[in-house]
Amino acid sequence: MRDRRTPAEAKALIERFQMSGHSTQEFCAEELINPATFYYWRKRFRMIENQEPSMLIPVCLDKSETDRSKKESKSLELTYPNGVQLSIPLVCEPSLIRELVMFF
Repeated sequence: MRDRRTPAEAKALIERFQMSGHSTQEFCAEELINPATFYYWRKRFRMIENQEPSMLIPVCLDKSETDRSKKESKSLELTYPNGVQLSIPLVCEPSLIRELVMFF
C-alpha cells in the first residue's frame, strides 16, 4: 500500500526540503519517499503559486419565482475565458449547478 500524504503534509515536506540544503535525491532517501512523488508535489505547488487570481463572481439564484413554467424556460448561461459555454436550466438543484461550475 502506498504512503499517501495530504496536500498540507506534502507542502510541509517541500518546505523542509528547501531548508535542508540537501539534493533532491539525498532528501528523498532520508524521508523514504520516491523522488517522482516529490517532483510531482513540487510541480503541483509551483503551479498553484503561479496561478492568476480567480475572477469568480458570486451568483445568487432567486427562488422566489413560483411559476414553474416560466422558470423552466430560463437558464443560467456562463462563458468561461477559454470560450467554453455552459447553459444550465434553472430547474436544476443549486448543488448540481455548483458541481458543474466547479468542474470547468
